[in-house]
Amino acid sequence: MSGSSLSRRRLLLSAGAVTAVGLTSCDLDPSSSAPAPAVEPSPDADQVIVLAARAELAGLIARLGNSPRTAALVSVHRTQLAALQGEPPSPTAGRPPTLAQIVAREQRAAERFTRWAATSGSGDLARVLASIAAGIRMQPVLRGVA
Repeated sequence: MSGSSLSRRRLLLSAGAVTAVGLTSCDLDPSSSAPAPAVEPSPDADQVIVLAARAELAGLIARLGNSPRTAALVSVHRTQLAALQGEPPSPTAGRPPTLAQIVAREQRAAERFTRWAATSGSGDLARVLASIAAGIRMQPVLRGVA
């Protein structure tokens, strides 16, 4: 009995393959003589997520500056950026953000990383992004310990 179901599967797969080949070589518009223009493939969705995640971390690092108050958080973000094989931005000088600004930016970033992890097509990338989101949420500044 299992032999017959295997034969049916092969028959259906073969029929599907023949149909697919037939449809791809078929011109559905008989009046058109020119071939259809090549469609550029869209960028890999995970690559778009990786680029956005790198930019997010680089932006956080740049906005945090290099004050002693934000040094630990900058170090964490540099490690997270390295996990995504990103290049850290040059240190910036300037007035450090307020605690409220830091908390708001970090919470938004954690939400973005959570969303990216949920939409990622790669399990490995999803785990890295979820880990980054958890790492941000565990920072003392966000837990009210700072």
